[in-house]
Amino acid sequence: MCGNPNTRLLSRLVIDFLILLGIYGAALVVLPQQLSTTQRGFHCSDSSLKYPYRQPWLTKVHLTIAVVALPAAFVLVVEMLRAAVVPSSTELTQRFVFVGVRIPRFISECYKAIGVYLFGLGLTLVAIRLTKHSTGRLRPYFFDICQPTWGVEGGESCSDLTAENSTLYLEDFSCTEFAASQDLLALVRHSFPSGFVSTTCYAMGFLIFYAQARLFAPWLRLVRASLQLACGSLALVACWERISTYQNHLTDVAAGAALGGWMAFFARCLWPTSLWRCE
Repeated sequence: MCGNPNTRLLSRLVIDFLILLGIYGAALVVLPQQLSTTQRGFHCSDSSLKYPYRQPWLTKVHLTIAVVALPAAFVLVVEMLRAAVVPSSTELTQRFVFVGVRIPRFISECYKAIGVYLFGLGLTLVAIRLTKHSTGRLRPYFFDICQPTWGVEGGESCSDLTAENSTLYLEDFSCTEFAASQDLLALVRHSFPSGFVSTTCYAMGFLIFYAQARLFAPWLRLVRASLQLACGSLALVACWERISTYQNHLTDVAAGAALGGWMAFFARCLWPTSLWRCE
């Protein structure tokens, strides 16, 4: 049975699915429920926490499009283009047969590329979750959202401190801004690193590497450069949005970009050899 091609292919699909399920289950379900966020304090004189809260104009819908839909469409279009222009003797060879159905080569290449991409994205999400909970860094709009008080029955606030005492480091406090939702108050401690920037830079970095590897034909150089420039621009837009709306500190955005870029390079090193062939 182990020598049956159908069995080998099905086993590979099941194993890949279970690996991805475990990674995304840990990143999206297990870690958020099991990890406790570090309770980081603040100084009343910390000007980096006194920015006003602004509604971000990049939402989770935009993030889903940039991180899931766009890479999947990009890989599919590139592989279909290669299947159409590369000689059939090399690229369109029917390599896999599953339950009597011949699977074109470009479909198997899409599967490998998207599988590696999703694996790297899952690892990026795990790294983001672990770092956010372990650091507990306060966001730039902390004072605006929290309005912290402390002391007996919460009778003290930053406005009560003198100039000499404004540098006191306060850890035991309560948020009194009742207009803020519980979800927003939970996010106020998850500034480092920027999750939006990390995932976006990972997705765009992966596509830049992927375009470099697959769009190697001389007549595609201008197209490749344009696509890579567009991907880099989208990553910069995400970075600028996080800073301009005071969602993250500059160092949070820089760390997120570095994490995303490094994970994209790591995923590129995991690509099968066939993705780098230049027939």
